[in-house]
Amino acid sequence: MFLFNKSKTKAFFNGLVDFHNHILPGIDDGSKSISQSIEMLNLYDELGIHQVLCSPHVYKDLYPNTPQSIGEAYKKLLKTTANHAVELLGYSAEYMVDEFFIKEIKSDDKLLAFLNENVLIEISFFAELNLLEETLFLLLNQSYQPILAHPERYATIKTLDQIKTLKQKGARMQLNALSLVGYYGKDVQEKSLDWLSVPRIYPFSQGPLFY
Repeated sequence: MFLFNKSKTKAFFNGLVDFHNHILPGIDDGSKSISQSIEMLNLYDELGIHQVLCSPHVYKDLYPNTPQSIGEAYKKLLKTTANHAVELLGYSAEYMVDEFFIKEIKSDDKLLAFLNENVLIEISFFAELNLLEETLFLLLNQSYQPILAHPERYATIKTLDQIKTLKQKGARMQLNALSLVGYYGKDVQEKSLDWLSVPRIYPFSQGPLFY
């Protein structure tokens, strides 16, 4: 089922770059095949989104992707979609914040960043926030800009004050569009709408919605 009103969304999404998606085939819980990835690109076109940065999971326990595995999946998709209306701009990753990611940051290995050293991160849905705060500190010290994926979906982030605290500690926030239409439930929808009702910052002139 298409959850957005097609006649209204093109103006809303036009000119945006989607950097949080799981469109690369066969390497995480997103697309399972090239043909499914193309279907996803077709839906982007219908929404009015014509530029996409691929960002598969990097999560050692479930999706132990590496720059090499992600790069190979990207090359396969790019080869078959070269003439598509939606342009693939490259790839990064969505990193799970855990002890393995902490070690990776400390190892000084180059992370898969995008748009001026931004790094997309997520936490488990019931995670305590102390590990996240340590991760923010380490990433900032390495000159990365951490962006926390879909904070409205985490059970441990409940209030606007928590969002403000995380922003003060250096995090930017990325909202899922589906949260606004109730896809993840009423509680997530209410948090999303409430948090977007306050003054916010748009760090990029072209890009997804940050707050």
